[in-house]
Amino acid sequence: MGASAFESLTGASDTPFPHYDSPTDSPFPVLEDWLGTAERCGVREPRALALATLDANQRPCVRMVTVIEIDERGLAFASHSTSHKGQQLAANPWAAGVLYWRETGQQIAVSGSVSMMGAAESDAIWHSRPKALQPMSVVSFQSEVLEDPEHLRRLASSAEGQQFPRPQRFVGYRLGWSVVEFWCASSDRMHRRLRYEQFGDGWTWVRLQP
Repeated sequence: MGASAFESLTGASDTPFPHYDSPTDSPFPVLEDWLGTAERCGVREPRALALATLDANQRPCVRMVTVIEIDERGLAFASHSTSHKGQQLAANPWAAGVLYWRETGQQIAVSGSVSMMGAAESDAIWHSRPKALQPMSVVSFQSEVLEDPEHLRRLASSAEGQQFPRPQRFVGYRLGWSVVEFWCASSDRMHRRLRYEQFGDGWTWVRLQP
């Protein structure tokens, strides 16, 4: 299969990026602006994050998770602490993630340490989720071998309509900010990259070549 005319990533797009010319002191105003724009522009699943962790052999593993909240503490998501990602984060609490929005020609890459939330915050996440999601989260043990799919479906179906307390293994995580890089497409391939790195109590920024 031959390469496309642009080879990769939204080559025909020219998305405005005013923060590139006038960077803010921290990445948070840019994050808020970009996420708001993505949601207003109808980006499909703008909070879908490709989250990368390392296994016991230092091999990268990646999967999609939903970002529940973004603030100055980091990106919040939920998972089972007993899942592959939960075990990997317990052994090595460092991760990286990417939000990519094809519709707007934008990408945000982040990396930092991951912390597990306490019971109160995890409870709040659990109770904020649609009730229809609870049955499978209760009966499933994420990442364990699935021997009988129909049995698991029956268990989930029998639990429909009920309200459950949060399973202990369902927890919230927060990917803290260490490095944040914004990438914005340009049709001339002069893609704009603005990289922030935390330094002490503040941030430094640089522009990177495409």
